[in-house]
Amino acid sequence: MRSRLWHTIVVAAFVFAVPSGATESPVEARIDAIVAPYLEAGDFMGVVGIQVDGEEALILPYGRASVELNVAHQSESVFMIGSVSKQFTAAAVLKLEESGALSTADVVSKHLPGFPHGAAMTIEQLLTHTSGLADIYSLERFGLTRGREGTFEELIGDLGRSQLTFEPGTGYAYSNGGYALLAALVEKTAGVEYGEYLETSFFEPLGMSRTAHDGPGPAVEGRAPGYDPWGNDDLGPAIPVSAAFTTGSGSLWSTAKDLLQWSAALHGGQVLSETSYEKLTRDYGHGYGYGVSVFKRFGRDVIGHDGRIAGYASDLARYVDEKTTIVILSNVQSVARDEIRRLVAAAVFGEEYSISAPRAYAEQAASPLKELVGVYSFGPSFEVSITTSHGRLLARANQGGYSELVPIGSEGWFSRMLYATVRFGRDGDQKVDRLIWGAQEGAPVGRKVR
Repeated sequence: MRSRLWHTIVVAAFVFAVPSGATESPVEARIDAIVAPYLEAGDFMGVVGIQVDGEEALILPYGRASVELNVAHQSESVFMIGSVSKQFTAAAVLKLEESGALSTADVVSKHLPGFPHGAAMTIEQLLTHTSGLADIYSLERFGLTRGREGTFEELIGDLGRSQLTFEPGTGYAYSNGGYALLAALVEKTAGVEYGEYLETSFFEPLGMSRTAHDGPGPAVEGRAPGYDPWGNDDLGPAIPVSAAFTTGSGSLWSTAKDLLQWSAALHGGQVLSETSYEKLTRDYGHGYGYGVSVFKRFGRDVIGHDGRIAGYASDLARYVDEKTTIVILSNVQSVARDEIRRLVAAAVFGEEYSISAPRAYAEQAASPLKELVGVYSFGPSFEVSITTSHGRLLARANQGGYSELVPIGSEGWFSRMLYATVRFGRDGDQKVDRLIWGAQEGAPVGRKVR
């Protein structure tokens, strides 16, 4: 789907600043060049979509939808979108507010009277991550089952029994648990299941025929299986997380076409009232609105969200004044997505950019792996566990999933999943006593506690 819109947005409006030695070329070729090294490294397979309101979309597929079957991605490939789902949950709450079924100022107990902590927190605090409710990945049930077993009702019960991380309204902490509770609230006030409410309120009216909740009901055709990075450039099939743990916070499947349609409708006034839209996109003090991040990139106002879930990574960004949406969908769980989204935006808007050289890995670790194993504390309620499996070094934050660390030099390691460099520090006796998360000066340091 390559259209005349690029004569409008690129040729007429922008003069591209290209990497040294590159020649002038259409924006498609620039994006091809941006994606190529990540594709070669095994850190990205998927679709890049770009659309200016009122113009035909540019949708570019890359790599394989299935490694095992050697099937190439198509523009209509379907991906899990992780936390990009949160804006749909927020929009559902606002639609219910417009109907008079609730108010975002209501305390949770008004609609879920049996939920502990419900009288102390408001719906708006859940939406803005200021409720203090525990994150799903910190729950014991998630850790014991790796997110594979349990029901949605059991999850809500676990959240109610968990201790708050702070008194509601006194702090900010990103909480998937808060959005799970919002999904339960939608079900209670709407009288239908979460997925059904989204289907009838948004997907059907907007023609989003390949978007669906990962719950009961028929699966959307064309779903690409998800993969996790392994080794220097390998991929392994991801083990899915049960919808019991992702409902409300990250349970949707979609395509680039559907998400571009959603963005144009949402930001074009077709989904919410003007009042509701303002509430959704307002910055409540932490760069976050209702289910969307509110920030600047290249000096431009952006409303968007990224997502990462077992086997998938995604990003949906609306450049407000430019009326332009860029979507990145990958069936590789890698935060290489962050670099790709920045570079693609630079190519689209004529900003300077350069493409990094391929990463060089070490042939073997500089230190015996057993010296690095342990638990490193980065502060209250945040620990990183380092362990080994079959001669590989693995890292896990709290009760989340494991990410392999691959050696890249003396005491240096790289996570292809998190796209981060980590280092281990030593005390005066040359014993490993800290984990440094990042290669830059002032990077966060976790002290070894056991």
